[in-house]
Amino acid sequence: MNGLMRLEQVTVVVVEDDPSSRESLAMMLEAEGARVVAAADAEEGVEAVLQLAPDAVVCDLDLPAMDGFYLIQRLRDDEIRNDRSPAVALALTGHADDAYRLRSIGEGFHHFMRKPAEPEQIVSLLADAVAARAIG
Repeated sequence: MNGLMRLEQVTVVVVEDDPSSRESLAMMLEAEGARVVAAADAEEGVEAVLQLAPDAVVCDLDLPAMDGFYLIQRLRDDEIRNDRSPAVALALTGHADDAYRLRSIGEGFHHFMRKPAEPEQIVSLLADAVAARAIG
């Protein structure tokens, strides 16, 4: 990217069922200084977010067995129960349908990107959103 570690000290849970996409996302975020925990499905992702209370979550919506909407509901319920600030949440999907974007925001994701998402766009969005969360 640009040599500046924009996600230093930020914990990110990446939930993506495609192994190469998951690895690419994790490597890209780690290169920006993030501590990344990668999960292959929603159940593994839920376990990670409940255990870590991350600063941010990047989650594919189309996951096997349980989808990304299940994960975000579990995360938001846990944040309410434990009186924590909401983690920045980015939904990723291959769907071009606006209904997915609207549903993802309605279910608790802050941001929505269609795949393939540009790495620079993901990093900038997360860095800006996490910084704003820290201020607010």
